[in-house]
Amino acid sequence: MRRLREIQDDIAAASATLATLENERARVRAARRDGIVADFDAGLSRAAIAAKWEVDYGHVAGVLHKARRTEKTRRARDLTPAQRQHYAIALRGGASSALARRIAEAVA
Repeated sequence: MRRLREIQDDIAAASATLATLENERARVRAARRDGIVADFDAGLSRAAIAAKWEVDYGHVAGVLHKARRTEKTRRARDLTPAQRQHYAIALRGGASSALARRIAEAVA
């Protein structure tokens, strides 16, 4: 029969292991999340990102939503402030984000 002290020691060791695993899990998830956002910013499609990171398309969409990344924000990323104004005007006028970017680049 095991003594109470041995059981308590096993519980403490298991608890420490679980804490270590939880920290590692959080680190890996943060790295994956940051990688997904970086890949999107680099121009990869959501499907390509899902395949690269071996996650569902919905997971990629959720990460990008939480990071406030859309096609519109991606296309406006490297524009100058003046170009962004033209980009926003074109979007409000009903242009697609790709067309709005071409307009903004041509105007400014």
